[in-house]
Amino acid sequence: MPEELPKLIQAAYRTRRARARIILDDCLARLPHYRHLPDSLLAEVRHSILHHLGVLYRITLQTGRPLTDQDLEYSRETARRRAAQGVPLGDFLTFFLVGLTRAWEHLIAEAGDDPHLRDRLLERVSAVISNQTQLMTALTEAYVEERERRSRFREQDLDDFFQLLLAEDAVPNLLETRAPALGIGLDEPRTVAIFGPPGTGAAIAPEDLRRRLAARLLGADVWVGRSREGFVALLPDAPDPKALGAAADGLLGVEVRVGVGRSGSDIEGLRRSAHEALRALRIGISLPGSQRVVLYEAVAILDLIGVDSSRAEEFMRSVLGPLAAADAPRIYLETLRQLCAHNHSLKLAAAALSVHPHTLSYRLRQMRRRFGVDLGDAEQRLRVQLALLILDARSPTGQRVTRAGIP
Repeated sequence: MPEELPKLIQAAYRTRRARARIILDDCLARLPHYRHLPDSLLAEVRHSILHHLGVLYRITLQTGRPLTDQDLEYSRETARRRAAQGVPLGDFLTFFLVGLTRAWEHLIAEAGDDPHLRDRLLERVSAVISNQTQLMTALTEAYVEERERRSRFREQDLDDFFQLLLAEDAVPNLLETRAPALGIGLDEPRTVAIFGPPGTGAAIAPEDLRRRLAARLLGADVWVGRSREGFVALLPDAPDPKALGAAADGLLGVEVRVGVGRSGSDIEGLRRSAHEALRALRIGISLPGSQRVVLYEAVAILDLIGVDSSRAEEFMRSVLGPLAAADAPRIYLETLRQLCAHNHSLKLAAAALSVHPHTLSYRLRQMRRRFGVDLGDAEQRLRVQLALLILDARSPTGQRVTRAGIP
């Protein structure tokens, strides 16, 4: 009778390929992730099942000894490979739970009604549980360590990619090589956003912002990294500005600004979008009272005239003269704004200002005489319009007067 248990274990070992097929079919039915794996990977999985069945039969059941580090090395390497392949941890571990269940059911069935053989099998239960616990611990630790290691490298790779995207002299071929490795497709339009100023969210990980953005953008693909300018995010085409503002509010604080470029669908398009996002961010930071989320398309003309430069300031003051001063009569500035807004139609501008056209003509003569602002030709009108754009962009919110405040 003592020889019956070794015979049972040896018979089970010889037919382990049949058990492996049953285990694989069972897991494929339970786990959708594995159903989509290529044949080469499924062959790897079959080999792993056969190996671990061999460990169960030859070591745990036959000898009853604990597993050694050498016994577990293949298992740890398998866990590292599955982590690298992106297999969910729960799905991966399910194979080992199902495998033990099916193998044990087969042994009990083969023991039949023989009470002595069943008792001998039950004596191995404690060794089975102990070694299974050892195995699951080793698998989990190796898997988690590999995912953490890859996460650190991926985070650095994303940072490098975005810094290259913003660099003036980046080589396009290098970016085209790195994008697919990060899972970034270049065949559909995407938008770059930069969350700044620099130093924003120093204690926040890029992954925290990525999750927040993905949730706000209904699960869309989002990539986030750090650059010298702040967090850089690669987003779907035309993201909702309110969603971007809400993500920043809840995570990065009220001082953050978000610059958003126009969408692009290849490396050159993404580089343009990134530089536009940076310009939008810088303009938003430099201008008092600017909105939380600054779209480049809304400030493109301000970028064109260099609104955040000293030259723009000099131009504005040379055109508007004393009207550019903080204590200048705002009635005249609002008059100029309405004239520009209504294509210099006296009738329409007067209606917008709630004054008679004769009153508006009088104001224009006063501005020409007192401040040297003459709207007599088209070039001067353009200069005044650009100067007003600079002045309004650089002035705190609320400095402009309302219609009700004009006499």
